[in-house]
Amino acid sequence: MRLRALALCTLASVVAVACSDDPPAGTTTAAGSTGAAGAGGTAASSGSGGSGGNGGSSTGEGGGSNPDEKVVLTLVSPLPGLAFERRHVDVDVAFSVPEGGATLRLALGEAITDEQSIDTTVTTGTARLRLPRVRGANVFVVTIVSASGKTSTVEGNLHGGRLVTTSIDTMFALRDGTLVQWGGGDPTPAKKDAPTALVSVAENGDTLFALDAEGHVFKAPGGPSAFEPVPGLEDIAAIAPGGGHALFLRADGRLFAAGLNNRGQLGTGDTESHAGVVEVPLDGIVAIAASDDASFAVDTKGLVHAWGSNDEGQLGLGDEDASPHPDPLIVPNLVDIVDVAAGRDHVLALTAAGGLYAWGLGSSGQLGDGSAGILASKPQPVPLVLPGPAIALGARGNTSHVVLASGEHLVWGQNSLAQLGVGDTNLRTKPTPSLLGHVRAISAGLTGGVAVDESGGLQAWGSNTSGQLGLPLPPEGPERSSIPVVVPWP
Repeated sequence: MRLRALALCTLASVVAVACSDDPPAGTTTAAGSTGAAGAGGTAASSGSGGSGGNGGSSTGEGGGSNPDEKVVLTLVSPLPGLAFERRHVDVDVAFSVPEGGATLRLALGEAITDEQSIDTTVTTGTARLRLPRVRGANVFVVTIVSASGKTSTVEGNLHGGRLVTTSIDTMFALRDGTLVQWGGGDPTPAKKDAPTALVSVAENGDTLFALDAEGHVFKAPGGPSAFEPVPGLEDIAAIAPGGGHALFLRADGRLFAAGLNNRGQLGTGDTESHAGVVEVPLDGIVAIAASDDASFAVDTKGLVHAWGSNDEGQLGLGDEDASPHPDPLIVPNLVDIVDVAAGRDHVLALTAAGGLYAWGLGSSGQLGDGSAGILASKPQPVPLVLPGPAIALGARGNTSHVVLASGEHLVWGQNSLAQLGVGDTNLRTKPTPSLLGHVRAISAGLTGGVAVDESGGLQAWGSNTSGQLGLPLPPEGPERSSIPVVVPWP
């Protein structure tokens, strides 16, 4: 792939600006001949040819005849350690090379997953490479090789799976493959009996799902004390629980579903009950989400498929109706989508450029377009205004959140139980910075939320009626906290 338009980008002074093919607009990162490190990164000294950390840059000598010619490479995105559930993650880098052309390579382990050529006339710019995300730890290396043989490398890492999840009264988190639980009447975080080597957890109100490093799915109805394997599933990459059904995305892009089907939410073309797991007639799926009684999937072409209930306009078809929609339909006027999230009856969609769309129920401000109340629902996608490009998103109940490429965490929607973590209990109708700072993983719950912060620590906020904050139950402890509280790992 030839990188066009990169000649319009510049690496001014020590700031690398992410312009296009098409990295998130407005993203910046530090760069320079000394290889200044970004968050969590380790800078490589000029001329070392060593590896820069996440967000850092690296310069290398390698071969070549002119020792003054430098090759500089900077990782712009993703943030270090950030958790993703979609099958593909874009890696954005900024570079500076001598004239004559160069080659960029992205490697995951021993496998080269993407490669691009830089035009002979381009000396500075940005590029986007595609990383096929695997379950668990993803340590990747980007290398640039100039025409004269000079090289520079930068290393990054992310997590494949959901590290935290919440129920109405209980919090769950994963650390080193082990399940940790607190709340539900016991505020003390404790390791729980569960399958080993877990990489993802997800909850839908009465069932806790877990995914291990081999792609096996387990479920624990009523709590994590009795996990059992889910038959008919293998090599699963992501799980999306809805109100009474769940979607399971396989690593090869095939999609499966199980549970209630009274609104056609299984996508089988009917509203009949189905025992066990059924396959949804879609392929090439890269991301999934489920609302209470509807389902959503993003394909490799960037289109969003929706099926199930549409009583709040959550299918994004331009109207509301009481009829079930058991066949997957394409949401109109949405292109270049890479990820999707769903709350009770509202949906968010993330574009490759970091833009965000929302539709469905909007009574609590959960759409983020500035509206709330009985007339705030939108049966078709509406674009949202963000202060910068987003790279991750989530929704639960009547709340929404995104993580920006800068690391900032934004929230909006219902907040009567302090579930937004913004320091008060007032609802928000537009994206608002939370008090979390940078995060690696987050789950916005029905009564509160939990996150893994950039240092790897746990933070929780919202209701504490069952010890969800890791604090004593009321009246000895608080009923809620609108400010994130540090929860100790066991």
